[in-house]
Amino acid sequence: MPPGHGKPLRKGRNHPHRASASLGAGDRGVGGGVSSACRGAGGVGTRDPRLQPPANGVVVQRSPSQVVLHFSEAVETAFGSVRVYDANAKRVDSGGTLRPAADEVAVTVGKLRRGTYTVAWRVISADTHPVHGAFTFSVGAASGDAGEVAARVLAGEGTPRYVSVVFDAVRFLNFLLILIVAGGVAVLAFVARDAAAGVRRRLRLVVASAAALLAPAALFGLVLEGAEAGGFSIGSAFSPSVIGSVLGTQFGRVWLARACAAAALALILLVLPRLSRGGIAVAALLGLALVASPTAAGHAATGGVIAWFADGAHVLAAAIWTGGLALTAVALLLSGGERWTLATRAVPRLSVLAFGSVVLLLIAGTISAYLEVRAWRGLWETTYGGLILAKLGLIVPLLVLGAYNNRFAVPRLRAGIASVVEQRRFLRFVGLELALVVVIVGVTAVLVQQPPARSAVARTGPYATETRVGPFGLNLIVDPARVGVNEIHLYLLDRAGRPAEVAEARLGASLPAAGIGPLRLRTSRAGPGHFVVPAAQLPIGGGWRLQVQVRRGEFDEWLTTVSIPIGKD
Repeated sequence: MPPGHGKPLRKGRNHPHRASASLGAGDRGVGGGVSSACRGAGGVGTRDPRLQPPANGVVVQRSPSQVVLHFSEAVETAFGSVRVYDANAKRVDSGGTLRPAADEVAVTVGKLRRGTYTVAWRVISADTHPVHGAFTFSVGAASGDAGEVAARVLAGEGTPRYVSVVFDAVRFLNFLLILIVAGGVAVLAFVARDAAAGVRRRLRLVVASAAALLAPAALFGLVLEGAEAGGFSIGSAFSPSVIGSVLGTQFGRVWLARACAAAALALILLVLPRLSRGGIAVAALLGLALVASPTAAGHAATGGVIAWFADGAHVLAAAIWTGGLALTAVALLLSGGERWTLATRAVPRLSVLAFGSVVLLLIAGTISAYLEVRAWRGLWETTYGGLILAKLGLIVPLLVLGAYNNRFAVPRLRAGIASVVEQRRFLRFVGLELALVVVIVGVTAVLVQQPPARSAVARTGPYATETRVGPFGLNLIVDPARVGVNEIHLYLLDRAGRPAEVAEARLGASLPAAGIGPLRLRTSRAGPGHFVVPAAQLPIGGGWRLQVQVRRGEFDEWLTTVSIPIGKD
């Protein structure tokens, strides 16, 4: 959650991160200070024990000269990442972002009048994802409707929905092409190495075309990253200054390298009349660079050496298995009447590669999943965990189909005794496997944009979640999300993103695993659409369920249940 509870948090693709904010004149803290916890940039939790829970609508007595945000790890800034707005939603900051330290972002402000101000921030997290948030503070005394101003500011700061949809599609395309290109190099080098010259030439053209398409797809990703990080339209993100800002980030460098590697590989496959051992080696190295790029621009990049190698091995195994399967199928189709003659040699070789890849995939995937989830409950209590379960549910039938082909089809194809019926069944099963692969890649494209489950199950501070109750958006914050006394905030937003007009919000709490509840928690109105439970006693750790009941008028009432992990001290 952003520093300060004086406004609703409208989450985009935010990744949990701990941060604090200071207001100061020359040195931080003069004229009153803010020391807060914020959910936003990448990471698991703060390593600074001095950071305290968020203040509720902090008030300073003198105008600060700077607003400084402190993060628990280094972050990258772009696009004017800290903005300060007055009660009329007009900017009052200098416009230039300062970097006092690698883990600090600041902006200077002029002489601020008495009243309430909203700070909106954007950074690139350590795992290369753009994240943002906002908080409020007041000079002298609070004035106006802080929640209304914050909602207006965040509505203006948000990324257009269509940008996120297009970006998901481009990520999907990038992942799919990486699998095809890397798997295609493996097929050219090993599986179909003795195919007819005409077949190998056309197969090289297919792989080169995929690589040639990957290069502009990766470059377009730079534009989309700029649009998502800066809250711009796609057209505005084509600005040289925006693209330059993206290239200054880890994401920008990795995706630019991906585009260059793909273009170089396409050039090699198209220009060289034949691939010698040296050409194959260079192509393999470029393929490995492409395989490594999702890891270098994803969650595993911040998880240490083990996470890096596990995720990289996972992508490599997937590329050899699924990409190799796709390109082997293409080679057989290109072979025409010689298809099943080639199959007697190519399919057994693919089977050897696939078996090793599956073993590596299961080992590396298990390690990666553990490092990103850390607790069993993270599989069913978080979106990230749910997507992992969805991938697993799709991989199981994929493994079954592969095992069937390896057990029955491959031996008969190797011996050249497969009947026409068996040959057709083999092709149908391969087609079904490839369809499952496409769906898995789609799930993966969504998965990489979700905060890792470990950050939700980690006991590091306030827990924030977002859902709907009837026609309203609901932001619910539990602080500190540990056993004992917790402060619970409910923010209700209408369809326009403004604080909703409701008569009452009731809250109950239960812990089914321990047979506790439902406990009635008394709420009080803290502002338009904002209700708070200042001291909720949650005596046992575990997966609590909060029942939220909202009433508007005499007859309109809605109910929803939210799962909240409460950590043990």
